[in-house]
Parts: sequence; C-alpha cells; structure tokens
Amino acid sequence: MPHTHRKKHPPPQKRLQVTDDAGWTHVTTGGPRARRVLRTTNADQILPAEAPAALTLPGLQTQFTAHQGRWAASTTAGVVRDTLRRVLGNSSSSSSGSAPLNIVCIGLGSPSGFLRGGWVDRRSVSMYQLAALVTIIDECRASHPSISTATPVYAQDPVFNALDESLLDSLGVTVVQHPRAFDEVSSRTLLFCPGAERAHLEQLLRADDRIPAVLFGGPLEDTESEVIGRFARMRQSVRLPRFEEQEHAFWEMRVYYPAETSEET
Repeated sequence: MPHTHRKKHPPPQKRLQVTDDAGWTHVTTGGPRARRVLRTTNADQILPAEAPAALTLPGLQTQFTAHQGRWAASTTAGVVRDTLRRVLGNSSSSSSGSAPLNIVCIGLGSPSGFLRGGWVDRRSVSMYQLAALVTIIDECRASHPSISTATPVYAQDPVFNALDESLLDSLGVTVVQHPRAFDEVSSRTLLFCPGAERAHLEQLLRADDRIPAVLFGGPLEDTESEVIGRFARMRQSVRLPRFEEQEHAFWEMRVYYPAETSEET
C-alpha cells in the first residue's frame, strides 16, 4: 500500500481585536501584525468627523452632561482629582509661580461625529476624555484661586467639526489649528494627550526647555522611543484604575508629574 503524505495546514490563528491609543479597533491575527498595527499611522487624509444630521448643540450638551456625571462618580475620576490636588497644590496659599500657564489638549477626537466615512464610532471615548479634561481644568483653576485670569485651554484635532468646536467653546476651550497647540506647549504646560500619536509625542517632548510639567496620557514606558522614554524616566506617575463605563477611554493611562512632587505609585 503506497505511503501517502497529506499536506498539513497550519492551525487557524485566533483573530484579535486590538484597540490603539486613540480608541481605534483593529481586527488582526496577533503576533508582529498586532504590534505593527499599533505603531503605524493612518496615511489617509484626515477629515472632520461626520455628526448625525439631526444632532444639535443642545442635544450634544445633554449627552456630554450625562457622560460627565458618570465620569465624575467613578473611581478613575477620583484618582485624577486626588493626584492633581497633590501635584498642583490645591490650597489658597499656593504660589502663582507654580501654576500651569496653560492647558493643551491634543488628540481628543470628535465627541459628536463618526470617523472614516461613518465606519468608526468613538464618540463615547471622546466624551469621557472631554469630561476628564474639564476635571483637569477645574482642578488647575482651583489650585490657584488667587490668580484672577482663567487658565487658557487649547485643543487641537483635525477631526473636530463645527458642533465639536461649539461644545468645546461652551466649556471654555479654544480650538486651534495645527501647529498652534504644539507651539503653546512650554515647561509650565499641563498636556492632555489621550490620543496623541508617537510622532506627535516625540515632537512635544524633544525640546528640553519646553517639556510640559504635567502630562496626562500614555502609557509612555514601552514606546521604543528614546525621547518619550527619557521623559517617562524624568517623571513619576500615577496609573489610572480601569474606567468601567468605557475602558478604552483611559486604558493604561497615567498622570506624569515632576519627580520631586511625590512618590511613584
């Protein structure tokens, strides 16, 4: 009887859903492909997100208020508040010399619209991240009540549409175009960058005299970038606990702050 050989087929690879820093979900088979998905940047032209035709500013504000309430009641928000109060010095005796000169937000995404022709919906992620930004704004201003002028807040993202800009304006956030937000970053900036790409972070953290004092984002420890890694080594940090309402909104993020402020957790 002839001896036959059957060609062996490799076992099927398990398909994985990988969510990147900006909240995008990619379906992949794992291994090098999964890692590469997280490191590559979308080369397509970035257009403003498409808001639902019937959505109005009052409707968007109602949605934001609901997200803000769930965020404010979470353990994650409590850790952010406690960390900022410790880092910034939330007392009336704090000196104005240590107060952030501004707050810069990069990579928030669209709270109102769909991305990539309607195929990607990350509105909830952006809403919760915007709620966190408002918490940061409130804590920064409360930490130095003797300062009469409000801390300026700038936000930049090419996907912002007209509704997003109106919502941000109602919250005291000024939407700017590239490269204005990058130019506003200094050694006395609180940088909020939940969706910033690696190339953006390297640009923001490269100049020694303009490295932001406090950074909310990351994680920054395993980016394979010397510039980003150097910043992480220069800072202590607090890792945020999982946000149960929408875990992708703050997945493994940290608040990074000057080493002399407190002990690392």
